[in-house]
Amino acid sequence: MKIKLLLFIFVLVAFSLSLSAADNELTKVKDATPLFLWSIIIGGVSLACTAILAAFAQSKAIRTAADNIGRNPAAADSIRTILIIGLALIESLVIYVLLIDLIIFFVKWGNYSY
Repeated sequence: MKIKLLLFIFVLVAFSLSLSAADNELTKVKDATPLFLWSIIIGGVSLACTAILAAFAQSKAIRTAADNIGRNPAAADSIRTILIIGLALIESLVIYVLLIDLIIFFVKWGNYSY
C-alpha cells in the first residue's frame, strides 16, 4: 500500500512537472529561478503528503477509540476526551504545514510572483 502511494505521488509530481514545462509561455512566471519553482513543487507535495498521512492517523485513532469504547463502555467519556484532543493535535499539524506553504507561495522572490 505504501509503495503504491509513493509511486502515485512520484507519477503525479512527474506529470505536473511535464505539464508546467509544456505550457511555459502561458504562465506568469518567466525566467524563474530553480529555487522558486522547487519551492512551489515541494510546498504542494508536502501539503498533500501531510493531509494524506493525517487522514490515516485520524482514521486509526477513531478506529482504536471505537474499539476501546466497545470493550469498556464505562470509560467512554475519558476515551472520547483523549480522542478529541488527539484529533485536534493531528489536525493542527496539517494547519501548520498549510501556513508554511502559504508563506512560501506568497513570498516575493525578487521580480518573480506566482
